[in-house]
This record gives sequence, structure tokens and C-alpha cells, in this order.
Amino acid sequence: MDHFKLKPGLEPSYQITKVNFETQTLKQKPYVQRQTNRVSYYAVFPECDNPIQIVGLQRDTIEGGRKPYGRHNKHSIEDLAVYSEIDYLDCPFSNPSWEKPTGKRSPSSPLASKMLVTMQTQFDTVISALRAKTGLAISRNMARKLLETYMLDEGWLYRQATLNNLPWILGESSPALPLFGQFIQDNSELAQAIREKCPQVMLEPSTIAPRLVQIRNKPGEFIKLSFIFCNHHQQIINDSLQETIDFLVFKDSHLENDGTVLRRTIPILENEFTNRIKKQKGGQRDTRLLALAQAVIGKYSG
Repeated sequence: MDHFKLKPGLEPSYQITKVNFETQTLKQKPYVQRQTNRVSYYAVFPECDNPIQIVGLQRDTIEGGRKPYGRHNKHSIEDLAVYSEIDYLDCPFSNPSWEKPTGKRSPSSPLASKMLVTMQTQFDTVISALRAKTGLAISRNMARKLLETYMLDEGWLYRQATLNNLPWILGESSPALPLFGQFIQDNSELAQAIREKCPQVMLEPSTIAPRLVQIRNKPGEFIKLSFIFCNHHQQIINDSLQETIDFLVFKDSHLENDGTVLRRTIPILENEFTNRIKKQKGGQRDTRLLALAQAVIGKYSG
């Protein structure tokens, strides 16, 4: 593993280097601790919120050989992080031959609880991330449908779910949703694909938001457009987690007959969601989406 963060929860992560570790921790406890015959370096792992020990930090030079890396510390570190065996076993970095277990996380997973709380408190940011990457405007009604399915299918217990990929787990947990009548961004890749591949469809300019267009059938024409999120892929390459998900828009139900309108593989980048939350802080929040999340999550988890 090649990234660390300073505390559990939705926090920025940093590549493990001597400069990054010393700059971010200021070499203070609990990150640097003197033992009987050595000095140990600790942090938190972004994927599972467990404590990790940084190995080889003082050999972070060309002459030192292997670059420093993190490894799970299988006990709690006081004032830093509480160790969870449940979340360790679900972590892709728990062992070199790790394969994603079947089924879902245990409901007692501390990480799962954090994800559900974050979904509620950052739901407007989650929807903002989906809008930015797909071209969908995502109305409050669609947002409600996504969240209700997420709650019904216990998306926070998906084994591949992390704090960083919350928007995409929300999408992945949903069945196909219709696009007819929905607004999309006029200058998006999605709008361009519909114009090129769906002659039965017209994109009608919005009278409220100038950058949006509404998906409608041309008079006398009919076509069914739907979208899903699928093929969520996680792979460890050179000690780093590489993660993607596909956004698929299709017409009718016949993918084998060239029914694909748009398939876009979206990279899920480290810190992308955290950075979006940072930008939201101090800015205007969507209180209606936050109220929706509180009501829906309260209804299904109460």
C-alpha cells in the first residue's frame, strides 16, 4: 500500500514518502513512537480506516532500495485508530492473494457505519459528483430513487464500498433508470451521443436552466432510453488501488443489436470525493437534497 491518511473518516490521503509523512504528521505522536529498541511510524489506511505501520521510511532514497510502504497494524494505536478485524478482512490489501469475498460486509463494520453517516451528511456532494462525471442533471426525484434503492440493497455493506467511492456505489446499487423526460447537460458527451445515435429523440432546451436540455421523443416516434452503472472494477497495481466503473446508456433492451448509446469508463480517483467536499465547505449546500437524505435514510435505517 502506498497511501496514508492522518485519521479515520473522510480525510485526504497522501502518497507514502518521507517528505509527505514528516510534513503531514510533524513527526509527533501518535504517528511517531519510540519503542524499546526502535522508532515506529504509524498512520491510517484510506481504504479500510485501520491503523498501518510505515515500513522503510528512512530508506526513502535511491540508495535505500525499495520505496517505503504501509502494512496493516493488527492492533489499535492509541489516539490514532481502532483496529477492526472485520474491515481488515474486507480490505483489498489484507493479503497478496486477496479475492473479494462473496456476500456483504458485517453490519457491525465500523467503516460501513461511517459510510452511511457520510451518505446522509454529504448527499448533495455525492449527487454533485455523479452530475459532473455523467452529464445527468439528476433531479431530486431521481436522487430519491437512487437513495431508496441504496438503502433497500444496503449499499453501505457492499464489500467494494469505501468512503472514497460513495457516489459510485450509490449508482451501482440502482437498477436501470429511464431517461425519458430527464434533463441532461447540453454540452456533455451524453448529449452528443444521443444526438448521433438516437434520431427518434429531440433534446429540448430548458426554459429554467440554459445549459440543460430535456430528453423527449420526436412526434410520432418512440424510443426507450435507460442508464446503469456497472462493471465496478478494483485492482492493485504497484501497491496502488486502481478503480473504475462504467456508465452505460442504452436504448430499448437489446444491447446485442447495437443498442449502446454511450459507455464511459469512469476512473475513481484517490481524494476526488474528498476534494469535492472541501470545495463545498463554506459554500452553498443543497439543503433540499440534505433534507431528502435525512428523511430517506431515517425511514429505512430507523
